Amino acid sequence: MREKGLKITSSRTAVVEYLIEYGKHFEIEDLVLWIRERCKSRDDCPSRPTVYRTVKLLEELGYVKSVLKHGNRTIYEFLPLKGEHYHLLCIKCGKLVEFESSTVEEIVKEVCQQNGFKYFHHHLEVYGLCPECQKELEEKD
Repeated sequence: MREKGLKITSSRTAVVEYLIEYGKHFEIEDLVLWIRERCKSRDDCPSRPTVYRTVKLLEELGYVKSVLKHGNRTIYEFLPLKGEHYHLLCIKCGKLVEFESSTVEEIVKEVCQQNGFKYFHHHLEVYGLCPECQKELEEKD
């Protein structure tokens, strides 16, 4: 933030610290509620608008990424915590599973090279049914 000429306020710092502690995918409203549970007092707690603005600012700076939109849900992740990874999303229950695959990365880079593209970044989202939802559907049949 400092490199971009932005103020580093105690509220912004608190939101970043909570994001590091949360350490997983999140919806902003869930993060707000989770932060409120951990605040010692209302005075120590970043406000809902501050959390939303800080997450959006971190997204603009490239430290938070919107990884999946499912229905009216937007799921974010805090990027400094993860290397290159991919997502499986259950279209029935919304379960999100991360996986890593050097093979996927190699294929993407190879395709870029074959087509003369300069590689910068990629992401992969796979939509399907998780084992629990598959079982639930099989039991209905």
